[in-house]
Amino acid sequence: MSPPAALPPWTIWVVVFAIFAAAAFVFWPLVGVSVLAASLAVVLFPLQRRLTRRMRPFFAAVLLTVVVGAAAVLAIAVTIAVIVQNIAYIQELIGTILTAATAPATNPLGGALPIDLTQVTDAIRAEVGSFSASLQSMIGESPMVFLEIIVFFLVLHLTLERGEQTGIRLMQAFPDQMRRPVARLWTMAVDVMYSIFVVHFATAFVTFLVALPFFWFLGYGHILFYAVLSGVFQLVPFLGQTVILVVLGGYALAIGDVRGLLLVLFVGYPFVAAIPDLVMRPLLMGARTGIHPAVMFIGFFGGITLLGTVGVVLGPLLLALAAGAYGIIVEELELRREAALPAEPGPSTLETAEETGDEMQTAS
Repeated sequence: MSPPAALPPWTIWVVVFAIFAAAAFVFWPLVGVSVLAASLAVVLFPLQRRLTRRMRPFFAAVLLTVVVGAAAVLAIAVTIAVIVQNIAYIQELIGTILTAATAPATNPLGGALPIDLTQVTDAIRAEVGSFSASLQSMIGESPMVFLEIIVFFLVLHLTLERGEQTGIRLMQAFPDQMRRPVARLWTMAVDVMYSIFVVHFATAFVTFLVALPFFWFLGYGHILFYAVLSGVFQLVPFLGQTVILVVLGGYALAIGDVRGLLLVLFVGYPFVAAIPDLVMRPLLMGARTGIHPAVMFIGFFGGITLLGTVGVVLGPLLLALAAGAYGIIVEELELRREAALPAEPGPSTLETAEETGDEMQTAS
């Protein structure tokens, strides 16, 4: 009886990738939140290492997970408290805008404005209806949201506890010639993820600080309310604090405050919205990763547009890895070219003897 034929070496890789593909397909709705949790855990690896020196990795991971959860709950609670305390003011603000939109349109400087009131009213009602539908949809999806929150913290804890050791084992399994490029790509990925999370919260804090004097100078009161909302909304790309400024611009137009409208347009939007979101964020992310800010800008906003929330991480990460892979390929090609170049031929023995004789004759 002949022995069974050995399977090709690539068979195990096909089986492994098939299993991973099946798992990704089945759990695809949870892939986004898992990527965000794992990315945050990578950023927290240095703290995990420090805590592990004093306690077991399991308890260190639990402590960091609890701290992250408490910080998230605190931020959400503060935001909700600020909104609830100013709910009457919000109703007054929106009521003033709606009243002005449905009243005869007049220019604050005098003269009628070319505005179709029916279209304005219909647009406002459509936006309110869309918001109500979105809110009802979110309430209906609350079980899925609850599941995503649980998965987020579980993945965060598992990655903190076992992720770094798993990465080290995987790195040791690579052949020697692959470790250097893989280590370089991993370092770049860590820098990108660090930049994403740290820069996001840094820009939100800077926006909060910049918003304080602006809303004080604007003179509409409720300074802390507007500043807190600006900082929180800064974490929402594209829209962010622009929504607040649009509402304030509509309010200024409704009450005929030309000064306030000009301040919102030419001071508030550039310094509170545009510069932190479109300039500061890409510059800081590019400074950490060493990648051009334009590339980070494309990765960040393009990732959000194409991939949704997970694009906040995957967009810049994929472009950064692509740029790093390009650099590695160029370096490898240059090294191979230098290794393939023949050594420059030295002078022959006869030529050396003749040159030595000529030098001796010249010296004599």
